[in-house]
Amino acid sequence: MFKNKTMFELIDECGKDLERYGYSIKSIEYDGVLGYMEIESEGKSRALKLAKGEYFIINIPSLYEKDCEEYLTKIVNNCLQKLLKSFDLDINAKILIVGLGNPNIMADSLGKVVVDSMVDGICGVYKFCPNIYAITGIDTSDFVLYVKEGVKADCVIAIDSLATNNLSRLGTSLQLTSGGISAGSGVRTNPNRIDSEKLGVPCISIGVPFMLYSSVIEKELPDLLLTPKDIRSNITMIGGVIARSIDMLFN
Repeated sequence: MFKNKTMFELIDECGKDLERYGYSIKSIEYDGVLGYMEIESEGKSRALKLAKGEYFIINIPSLYEKDCEEYLTKIVNNCLQKLLKSFDLDINAKILIVGLGNPNIMADSLGKVVVDSMVDGICGVYKFCPNIYAITGIDTSDFVLYVKEGVKADCVIAIDSLATNNLSRLGTSLQLTSGGISAGSGVRTNPNRIDSEKLGVPCISIGVPFMLYSSVIEKELPDLLLTPKDIRSNITMIGGVIARSIDMLFN
């Protein structure tokens, strides 16, 4: 339904007055904020041009300046638990973890980093990285569906790098949602969505912006393509946080 016609991937960059639609924000430690909104109706979905589902936004501008990895891990895990609880999954449910993106491009390798950082051998947990259509020749959403059906997963958790309209948010914001994700939408490839409608099971997506939209770059810095200065260490840190947050679900 939503194929990147709106050109934003973080809900609080949609240009709408989200508080009017029930978006709530609370302060958290390390100068951060945690936002939450549920899009529960078709009317709200159409008005915001966002898929139905629950959305958590974590913004911590000073993330890499302070030692807050353990704190952030708990926050992300708490959001994941709230999302999973709403699905009413069986205790023996099988979970498929999908690392989206192009592992050969650092800014787009978050999914692979998370999958590689997770604990191996957890019963009922499956992990794979489908890579991108340009390399595999297979639509990523179809690829995920094939694997989900093969392992008979009851839930999918997909991780990907996102794009942002705000230079200061590169690597310092996280979005968790049950509304699905369009792998590659940030680079305007208009892919099919990976969501519960496509997969037939609950789907959670976790994204962190590590790319800036080209329109922003052309306006503000026309001669430069920017990613965070310490992108390798940043992605390693955030990837580790997300991996541990997921691992904690099964401990």
